[in-house]
Amino acid sequence: MRKSLGEQIDFVERRTLNTVEQYKMELKNMFNYNELFFKDYPNVNLEENDSEKKILVKWGQVYDIEQLFEHAIVHILRHRRQIERFKIQLRE
Repeated sequence: MRKSLGEQIDFVERRTLNTVEQYKMELKNMFNYNELFFKDYPNVNLEENDSEKKILVKWGQVYDIEQLFEHAIVHILRHRRQIERFKIQLRE
């Protein structure tokens, strides 16, 4: 989203974390980063009907900011469901 608003973004290289605490800290950092977006852009247009003004994401779809945040939330919920199912399978 920041890139679509003209910011130069340096993406963090992916790395494997070794502890639950590290994952918790990185999740907290991610949420803080996303919250900062709305502090930095308090008047950003969340919904955009003009497809030319939507954001083209790396997997080829176009979203407005609200749709991107909805996608991110659902993505986390989907992984949670997958983990819960995996835990059930481990107990069986």
